[in-house]
Parts: sequence; C-alpha cells; structure tokens
Amino acid sequence: MKKIALFLTTLVLLTSCSKGYKLTVTMPDDNNNGETAFLTNYDSGDTIATATVENGVCTFEGDANGGFFARLYVGGNPYGFVIEPGEVKLNIAEGSAVSPLNDKIAAWSKEMQQIADDSTLTEAENDARYAEGLMKLYQDNKDNAIGPWAFCNYLMYKDLSVADIDALLKEAPAQYAQLKRIDKAKNAARQLTITAEGKKFTDFEVVAEDGAKQKLSDYVGKGKVVIADFWASWCPPCRAEIPKLQALKNQYGDKFDVVGIAVWDTPEDTRKAIEELNITWPVIIGNHKLTEPTDLYGIKSIPHIIIFGPDGTILSRGLTGDALAAKLAEAIQ
Repeated sequence: MKKIALFLTTLVLLTSCSKGYKLTVTMPDDNNNGETAFLTNYDSGDTIATATVENGVCTFEGDANGGFFARLYVGGNPYGFVIEPGEVKLNIAEGSAVSPLNDKIAAWSKEMQQIADDSTLTEAENDARYAEGLMKLYQDNKDNAIGPWAFCNYLMYKDLSVADIDALLKEAPAQYAQLKRIDKAKNAARQLTITAEGKKFTDFEVVAEDGAKQKLSDYVGKGKVVIADFWASWCPPCRAEIPKLQALKNQYGDKFDVVGIAVWDTPEDTRKAIEELNITWPVIIGNHKLTEPTDLYGIKSIPHIIIFGPDGTILSRGLTGDALAAKLAEAIQ
C-alpha cells in the first residue's frame, strides 16, 4: 500500500449532533501545557481557531457548518478528524472518539489495515484494494464530511489525468469542485505528465538556511546515472529505504550517484536523521518544509525514488526495493 496511507496511524475522527460544536481535547500528559493548539481546515489549511493547553486540556467552540474534516496541530503533531455539530471529545493518548462517522472510519480503517497485512496480495493488488476502499468510502458518504476527504484522497492516491478527475467530478456533489485539494490533484496530474518516464528532468533550485543554493541540475544530467530520493525523517518507509540505497552504493560504487531531496520536513529534523541513518550522499535541504520539488514532480507520497539517465532523462519513477535494484542494474549496464 502506498506510503501516504501511513498517516491513518494518527487519524482520529470526531463527530456529534447540533449546529454549533464544542471540541474538548485531552492530552496524554501535561507536557503540552502552555502550548497553542491550532484547529485547521483540512482542505484549505486555514486556521479555524486556536486554544491554549491548560492542565492537559484545551477546548474549541464554533459553528460546525454541517460538519467538516479538520486537523488539530499541537506539539508539532497533526491529528485528523471530522467535526460535526454537537459535543466532540478527543483523547489523544487513546486516539479515541465515538460517533456514527467515527464508527464508519474506524471500521473502514480496520478493513484497510487487514488488506495491508495480507501477505498473499501483491503490491499492485494491495494498491488496487485500497483505492477501491477509498472510492467506496466516498460513495457511501458523499453528503457528509467523510465524503470530500475520501474523494480527494482517492484522486491523490491514483495516477489520474485531468480528464479523469473532471469525469469523476461530474458524478460528485457540485460543491466538491470548489475544494482546493481538487486543484492540487489536477496540478499533480499535469506535473506527472511533464515529468513522466522518458522526459528530461525538470530542474529546481532550493535555498538552504545559510543562503546557499542547490539545484537538481548540480547532480543530474552530468553524464552519470543518478538516483534521486524524495524523503522525510518522519516517514518510516523512507527511513527503511535508506539502507537499501546504501547497499546498492556498496555494490556498484561509482557507477551511479545518489542525491536526497528532503521534503515535507524541517531542516533540523532532516539533519538529525542524516546522522542517525548515516547517509553518505548529498541531501538537498531547504530553509523550510519543502513542497516545491514534490509539487513540480507531481509526487503524492514518499518515499518517491526517480532514476535519471546520464543525460537527465527520467528512466523510472516510484520504484523501491527489488524493483528499484533491477531497474538500476539495467540502467548502469
């Protein structure tokens, strides 16, 4: 199953019942006391409200607008959830909430986890089952807050064209077309076409915290096969792929180069992970949580590994493990 599905491990969904809502968040301990918790709109990323954690608790009140998918950020960690009219209680330590929509999400997540754990399925079968699960979740919940979330995640999970997305939108509730994540999915589709296998690499420039500038072209198109690894320190599959890349370097030596691109991560956490993982190749690190490289290449989940040919032509995208090793062996022959 694609790595982006891992965010479900921190997914907590909440629902209840009147026009307004009251959200009570209970922290695992008092370590977050005095910190500001941010309640944000999942689709737009806009901050809806803030609250200060006191005695391990913070509360929010407002208009539920019929229900919406939101994220709570506290202590640097995101928690996804649905807010519905009424009283909402979230226990972060337990990751628990009770409501009809929460029950649906919990049952669906359990089913998806069973698919992920099924060793009899190939990766392709696993991916197909998960995509089908997202589509069914959307179809069963078109008119509540789960529907837009499932729909947008389906679009980002599948490698769809803009025409494919427009066709799906024709069958969706009219308000879905206004979602900002629809625009993001369409942009990813366009960029996937521009940066498909067989195309020359698209360059980008990143400014580091010290003002130094790095370009992808500093490494790619220089006459040698290059593996570009888009990764983040917080991503377990990304970390698991690093030793495999190192093993390939040990096997083939200077026949190819590796460059890391640290995305969706803080520079501080990236540098810490480089030391922890003993990464020996250069890593492009920005002065903020980079999203520009992944937007440019239409990357929707990480790790995402691209093999570039000596002239910068894209030879493969999205391969990991044995499939990546086989493609690399072919490329450097």
